[in-house]
Amino acid sequence: MKDVENGITPFLRAVAQGSSDGELLVVPDWQRADWEAMFAHAERVKAVTGEVIIHRNNAERALYFVVSGLLEVDTALGGLSPDGIVKIHAGSVVGELSFLDGKPRAAQVRAIAPSELYRLELQDYQEFADAHPRKACDLVFAIGRVVAVRWRRTLAKVQRQ
Repeated sequence: MKDVENGITPFLRAVAQGSSDGELLVVPDWQRADWEAMFAHAERVKAVTGEVIIHRNNAERALYFVVSGLLEVDTALGGLSPDGIVKIHAGSVVGELSFLDGKPRAAQVRAIAPSELYRLELQDYQEFADAHPRKACDLVFAIGRVVAVRWRRTLAKVQRQ
């Protein structure tokens, strides 16, 4: 539990101090103990600058919570393009699409600064959900909100072109 306590503080600080861009994983009514209970089911991961965390088309079904650092998501098919690059800051999540729908990864994600994350596999989420069904529901709705914000932002970009 000490590892979770030490890792959760930067994540909670990022969520509390973050901007209102909608990318942060805000779970209404969650207290520190709720985050600790969920992160107790996750694996703490460190990534060096340039390290690929998620490989496009990989069948992995895990969600990553960004504790610290900065990630770059290449969403452009066929390679890098300025319109296909998205930055993910501390206090947010990545890997949510495959986590939710079970399909292969749609993007490649790399650390562009030394980063620390929590990796939550689907089976670990299910164990958390068995122990805390209401909290698990709250978490999925918060992830869904992040997906919706990202989707609306993408639609706005497409409409401007």
